[in-house]
Amino acid sequence: MHKHNLHRRGFIKQAAGLAIAPALPLIPGMAHGASSNVVVGTWGGDYQNLLQKFISPIVNAQGIDVVFDTGNATARNTKLKAERNSRRGSMDVALLGDLDMYDASTAGVLEPVSVDNVPNLANAIDTFKTPYSIPHIFSAMVLVYNKDKVTTPPHSFKDALDPKYKGRVGFSDILFNFNTLFVGLAEGGNGTSFEPGYKFLKKLQANSPKVFPSNEAVAAAFKSGEIWIACMWKARALQWKEAGLPLEFVIPEEGAIPVTFEAAVPKNSRNKDAAWKYMNALLDPAGQVHFADTMGYAPTVRNASLPPELQASVGFTEQELARIHSYDLKALASQRSASLEFWNKEFKAGL
Repeated sequence: MHKHNLHRRGFIKQAAGLAIAPALPLIPGMAHGASSNVVVGTWGGDYQNLLQKFISPIVNAQGIDVVFDTGNATARNTKLKAERNSRRGSMDVALLGDLDMYDASTAGVLEPVSVDNVPNLANAIDTFKTPYSIPHIFSAMVLVYNKDKVTTPPHSFKDALDPKYKGRVGFSDILFNFNTLFVGLAEGGNGTSFEPGYKFLKKLQANSPKVFPSNEAVAAAFKSGEIWIACMWKARALQWKEAGLPLEFVIPEEGAIPVTFEAAVPKNSRNKDAAWKYMNALLDPAGQVHFADTMGYAPTVRNASLPPELQASVGFTEQELARIHSYDLKALASQRSASLEFWNKEFKAGL
């Protein structure tokens, strides 16, 4: 990892995480057809595709087959808790954003993690480490806009309240927690409560924003011209821009929020040996570089050196880092259910 990366880890010490894309789950009873299988609970879409392309071959070479239990983060977290008293769980490895992972850890359903069971953890940036999970990749949420439609770069998400953007602001439904925190910064929030976001979203309802079921659906709406502005992970915006969409992105003047995607082993995993090997593969430096190059998420291990051009696009300047807010994980975890209820019953229902 370049020295520049080591200097920017402090901001994300208490980062929270989030889902990427929902998909139809596999039938849990069929997941453990062979003892060499490792069942990985994850999001669908691009994330799962990259896991299949870059991580599965590492464990396949060790005689382990990978089966994906695909779904959204809320369902996965709920499943971990619901199965806590089961002797044999349906997942061997669970991937979640860090807020969801913290929430799962408080339920006592995750195995302790150390370099003894995940040797590559020795290379992970200390800021990202927890006693219950490994850090896989990270990024930050930014303001994304169509440069052909929004010719003057926006300075704040408050610009989304302008009547000229009525019906042109989009959100990914699965990012409800982070959407709320991000827009809340424009209302004076600082990453410790969802309340400022509630206030801003109520104001934004008058401008008829649109909510899409997944990140990929947001990209499609940008492509069709249906929306001109959205909040999204910088990594995603980079992917879409490189795919040819006329997009730019900024960290607004009020700041941005970070995200770390993590992995953990449930205590009732049926194949812990394979699970630890999969966890170790997630921190393989080659895989980390592939995720940075293909998906735009920054590595979490020191020995994954990025080419200078890739570092420049995936990384953040010191000035940008100064405007990125960390989280109070404990406080936000306690408000998570209420934030989902507000998102569904007050914000979306009022559109």
